[in-house]
Parts: sequence; structure tokens; C-alpha cells
Amino acid sequence: MKKAQIIITSCSRRTIELERVKNFLIGNGYSIVEGSRVSKEADLVLYSTCAFTLANEDLSVQTINEIKRDKNPSAELVVCGCLPGINPDRLKQVFDGETFGPRSYERLNEILKPERKLEEFPHANTLQITRSHEVLPMLARAKALIGSQHSLQDLKNMPEKVRRFRYWEKLNRITGYGEHEQFYIQIMEGCPLNCSFCAIPIAIGRKIKSKPVDDVINEFQAGLAQGYQTFRLMGDSVSTYGIDIGTNFETLLDRVIQLEGDFSLDLNEVHAFALAKLYPQIKTLCDMNRIPTLWLCIQSANPRILRLMRRSCDVDDVRDKMLEVKRGGKVRLGNSVIVGFPSETREELNDTIEFCRQVGFDFVVCHGFSARPETDAAKLPNPIPPEEIMARSNLVKSELQSRTCNVFQQ
Repeated sequence: MKKAQIIITSCSRRTIELERVKNFLIGNGYSIVEGSRVSKEADLVLYSTCAFTLANEDLSVQTINEIKRDKNPSAELVVCGCLPGINPDRLKQVFDGETFGPRSYERLNEILKPERKLEEFPHANTLQITRSHEVLPMLARAKALIGSQHSLQDLKNMPEKVRRFRYWEKLNRITGYGEHEQFYIQIMEGCPLNCSFCAIPIAIGRKIKSKPVDDVINEFQAGLAQGYQTFRLMGDSVSTYGIDIGTNFETLLDRVIQLEGDFSLDLNEVHAFALAKLYPQIKTLCDMNRIPTLWLCIQSANPRILRLMRRSCDVDDVRDKMLEVKRGGKVRLGNSVIVGFPSETREELNDTIEFCRQVGFDFVVCHGFSARPETDAAKLPNPIPPEEIMARSNLVKSELQSRTCNVFQQ
């Protein structure tokens, strides 16, 4: 029997997609080799990359080199995830084999020539993996947290266990993620947004494909029938759900509100500019004690920087809505910010710090700006030097942690 190994340093969206791939491989006679380090027993190694930031990209390239070094010489390596779409030139420098992006898993039909095609296998709703592998998709972020912005050199002397768990387990503890086994429902693919700093749409495509509302609700009810209590609606840009099929995310949430049963819904990476239209549903779910954690992505609280990011929103309105949710006292609030965006001043960064301080987020994920290929932000004048970006990240951490706000640098 042939053996396959799937190694992941990409996001949770790619992880649930790869669970379907694992079922496809098993259905075609492969046994799965578990573990985060490449095994010489594997005849096929499928590696899912990330290139959201330069640190993530560095890790992906480093991991490819490690797999090539350590795998059985006769084993085939296939590279997927976002790196093939975001920086194919750099990928070609270290790997000349088969590659494909997140929406092209059917390429495995051509590469492996299986008896049963990938299309025969439904999308997965659960992860049949051990806890040690649950944190693996965030390994890139963990390493970026501990290392410098542009290098992983500082990590080489750190124990593997520390590198792997230090970031994500702490974040799980603060957010509550990982406390319960989750039921994942992939509601859409693609991202039509045009945020100036983000290269993910280059990898996944701007044309979205949404799952019909009734299909999503049927999956939700199936999860409830199986006894699941924690649900997550997955998508590359969930705030834009439904625009291709004549509906929207708030309509879907209205249907979720009507469901009976004992369940909670994790909402993460909610775009701040979409909060106003989603707020009635979010507030209702919070009042019903359905949302234990609400993770916002405002990125900056300065209007000029938000315009440059193409993420404009009414910062005062977002603050007021977050405070209203917080007054309910039952929801953990999180936020993601980017520091060191081109031309950002210290005074503009202070707007973001003050916003986080006023809301009193339970946790803040702090990204140092990383110029990504083919993005408009990479072409903006007045880039901030890497050492200043790191200094600003540390400033955010010190300013907010002194006020009991947990900050994670990436």
C-alpha cells in the first residue's frame, strides 16, 4: 500500500480543504503518514504553503528545502497552497515539481491519475487529526511571532516544541478556540476585495463561489444532529458571501439565528467595513449567547491609512458597536492590526493603539507590514524600515499589554 503525508503551514481554510484531500487519498488506496516532519515512509508528500507575509513565505521556502532534504529520494513532492500563486518566481528557485493553488485541488487527478476522482469526495466538516496537528496550520505565524520580521535565523536554536506551540496555544487560551471540537462549514471561496496590502486574492482568485443558503443550513443541521456544539463558517472572505448568488452574509446569519439547539458560532476575521451591515445579526447572536468570540479586522484606526489600505470604515461607529457588544459581558473581543504600513507616522499608529485601548480588546494580533508581490501597497512611497516596524510592533505590545490586552506579534 502506498503511503502519503500531508504537511501544512497554511491557514485553517486550507486545512479543512486538505481534510477532503486526505479522504480522497485514502479512497484511492493510500495510507496516511501522520506527523509534522517529513517521513521517509511516505511515497507522496503534499505540502500546503502560506505566503500571506514575507515571514510566512520564508517558512514555506525553508520547509520545502527541509522536505526535499529529508524525504525518501523516490517520494514525489507536490506543493500547493498560496505560495505558487503569490510568488511563483521564488518557488521556482527551490522547487521544479508539480504545484497548484487553493482552488485547483482537481490537479491531483492529473498528477496521481487515481481510480476515483477528487470530485467524488465531499468537502469535510471536521478535522480527523490529533491536537498536536491542530496547531500546525498556524506554525508559520508562530515562527513569525518569535523570529524577526524578515528572517527565521533566530529560530534555529529554539526547541521545536517551543517554536510550534508558544504562539498558537497561547492564542487558543485567550480566544477560546480549540476548547471544543468544531464543525466547519465552507460557505464560499475566493475574495473580490481589493485591499492594497493583500496578495491572497492573487492566489485564490477574485471571482467568488458561494454555497446556497439552504445547503449551508442543511450542513449546520447535520452537525447539530451529530452532537456538535461549536460551529465555524469558513470562507476566504465571508463578509462578501452570497453576492454571486443574489444573497448576503446577513441573510445567512438570519437563518442561523432561527436554528434551535445548543450551539455557538465562532466569528473570526470580520472585516470592520462590513460590521455596520452585519451588526444587527451579530448583536442578536451575542445577546443569545451564541458568539463566544468575535474577532474583528480593522487593521488601522487612522482614516488616511485605511484609505491607503482600501479598508475605509467609520472608526467611531466600529468603536461604539464593539463597546456595545462588550457591555454584554459574554463575548471575547479580538482585533487584528497592521503596523508600519508605508508612510504611516507614529501619530497615526497611536490612533490604532488608542482605538484598541478604548475598546479593551481581549486579544490583539499585531502584523508587521510585509510588502507582497504584485500588490499596490508594495509600490507606495515612503516604506517603513524593518527595524522601525519591529519597534512599532513592540510599542503596540507594551502599550496594550500594560492594560491587560494580550498582543500577538506576527
